Amino acid sequence: MDLDYYNKSKRRRTAIEEFDISLCPEGEDFVISLINDFDFLPFPIEKEVSKFQRLTINRNLPDNNNTTINEIKFLKNRLPESINGYSRANLKNQSVFYATSLLPTALYENTPEVGDFITISDWELRERDTCLIVYPIFDYFKSKDFQLLTSFNKAMENLPKELNTELDKDKIIEDNCLIASAFSKFVEKGKEINYTLSAHISSRIFNEFYNGMVEAIIYPSVKDPIGTSNFAIKPEVVNEKYRLAKVRECEVISKDQYGICLQELKRSYKFDEFIYWSKGEFLESRIEF
Repeated sequence: MDLDYYNKSKRRRTAIEEFDISLCPEGEDFVISLINDFDFLPFPIEKEVSKFQRLTINRNLPDNNNTTINEIKFLKNRLPESINGYSRANLKNQSVFYATSLLPTALYENTPEVGDFITISDWELRERDTCLIVYPIFDYFKSKDFQLLTSFNKAMENLPKELNTELDKDKIIEDNCLIASAFSKFVEKGKEINYTLSAHISSRIFNEFYNGMVEAIIYPSVKDPIGTSNFAIKPEVVNEKYRLAKVRECEVISKDQYGICLQELKRSYKFDEFIYWSKGEFLESRIEF
């Protein structure tokens, strides 16, 4: 490993962990310029993501007074025009579909309150053995996602000849650890400007690398202590490759330092496919509970 490259990366990781942009908002443009100048080695892999879950807090939707969600479109990603700030993997006015592999992780991430109605949607591939082009983000030396680590190592063994040297492999791993430090940065509520780093990196991954062919980003949950993987997926990929399999409406009946207790109120497996495409949106039927 190039020692100078490693030391430079280490200094960058320390800066990411310590820098609070909310204390100096005028420095946002400077941070963005640094990200755009960061020349890291992109390394997407092919991976089958057969299913995932998404949690929606009903009262967070427009015109929803903690009532049942009956339309599929409200279980999907937010519309770009409604997004006026950064999130972990999206810019302002940029929409991605956020999901996770485990319900407890979704509860940690969304933090519903007692009395809230929440809707848990399960999504699965329309066709089996379909792979996504995924950009994996994780700390190679600390990750607990052994399945993702195995997929990453397997892909590393099949690097193109022009990259297939130990030096470049080390750089790919080091760059991934550096990016992971931005994605694992804890962001306080009200200080969402600190998502600037990961949001702009995500935009580059989705739109610049491999001619925009990356379909999803996998990254570790910050709020879940076991670091389960989250997904940020392009909305058009969800529409094309996934179908809604199950919907459950639950009420949060208790919450303490040990976890959140839910009571299931309704469940449905009845959904129609998209009807037709009109004015840039899918028109869909209602969920039958």
